[in-house]
Amino acid sequence: MNKKFLAVFTVICLMICLVPSVGMLIAPTLTSSENRKMTEFPSLTDEEGGINRDYFKQFENFYNEHAALRNQLIFADAKIQADLFGVSNVSGVIKGTDGWLYYSSTLGDYLGDNLMSGRELNNLAYNFALIQDYLMKNKASFVLTIPANKNTLYPDNMPYYDSCIVSEDHNMIRLVPYLDRYEVNYLDLYETFRAEDEVLYLKRDSHWNNKGALLAYNGIMSQLGLDHEDYSGTDPVIRHDECGDLNKMLYSFYGPVEDNYDYQLPGKYTYEAGDGDVEASFIVTKGGSRKRTLLMFRDSFANTLIPFFSEHFGTACYSKGLPNLLERYVREYQPGFVVIEKVERNIREYLDEPPVMTALETEAPQVFTVKDTSSTLDIAESDNDASYMKISGTVDESLIDTDTKILVQIGDICYRPYQTGTSGFVMYLPKEAFQIGVRYQVFAVNNGKYASVLSEVR
Repeated sequence: MNKKFLAVFTVICLMICLVPSVGMLIAPTLTSSENRKMTEFPSLTDEEGGINRDYFKQFENFYNEHAALRNQLIFADAKIQADLFGVSNVSGVIKGTDGWLYYSSTLGDYLGDNLMSGRELNNLAYNFALIQDYLMKNKASFVLTIPANKNTLYPDNMPYYDSCIVSEDHNMIRLVPYLDRYEVNYLDLYETFRAEDEVLYLKRDSHWNNKGALLAYNGIMSQLGLDHEDYSGTDPVIRHDECGDLNKMLYSFYGPVEDNYDYQLPGKYTYEAGDGDVEASFIVTKGGSRKRTLLMFRDSFANTLIPFFSEHFGTACYSKGLPNLLERYVREYQPGFVVIEKVERNIREYLDEPPVMTALETEAPQVFTVKDTSSTLDIAESDNDASYMKISGTVDESLIDTDTKILVQIGDICYRPYQTGTSGFVMYLPKEAFQIGVRYQVFAVNNGKYASVLSEVR
């Protein structure tokens, strides 16, 4: 009896295990809850006609994505772990209380264990000031804005992490005085949203809802000094059909939906680039109500901003690429208005990968001391735009204070490079403006005093 039971049990288990494989012949999984294209069936040969040595690895990826009932099994596993044990089975999602979900990559900001130093905050603000100065030279108005992580604005439903909080500070809040010091035109969305009594982020998504998007849109337009339709007289339709990004990550396509607001915009504009996909890396829309041109460097928080801005601007360009190809797009589209929108958790990107643009010139120092230091200089073609040379390096940290400025002189011309990390710098020059066989000098400026920390002919 026991042997028969064991045999039947074994056969049942084997049949269950075969369902995902055999089921692929009848009903393979064709859609993914992750926002990307699914893997195609691999070829036995590579592009040159030889044997595809990665075939088995590629087949494994194909099978993992296309196995029958994949999304349903993901949902079942997530439901069991969430309901019975109160945890998320997906590393990218934190299961909060009362149905709230949070993005795991925001945990460092929430705990305060990745705080930037004063020097890093200074350099980040300085880089934005350089961008603003460049745009002013090109007769474009500039606004920087930073959407807050959801658990920065709405922390009450975060689970069991309070005892692990290292600091209540947040980089985006600590950055504000530095932006003020450099007079960067900044819209403080953290304070804007905190002033609202209503929760304006989605419970099961990492972003704001459409009412929050409208609040951000109106704030940016006002910060740019533009008259615009603010939709204050529009009553949005409430639709119970929003399946958030975290919801999909955790529960595939089967998680509970929530309410969102539909402002039923007239849709005057058309897509010139991006195929109507708000997730596209580069989008151009035409046909808004005003003959103005917008250039926005953005992330996924702007997905819901695009309809509002595109309704207003005759031409609107939206770029996700990093580093931002700022000068290329300014020359091509000649925008009158430029916006940088970057979520709190990724704001360091403008410290590590500032936009590609010709470095701004400044007065060369006439009086300076010469120091023997371990500073470095590197010259190479830009990996991001082959029409530029990239000059980068580091300054000896013993000469670095919070507000130390770094200058780079090439021949007779002195430049203001971006300041990266705590002691690094980077700048770009078009190849036609690049000089060889001239002296390169790097200066550290402290309290108005200049020190030459590197000098060599390249």
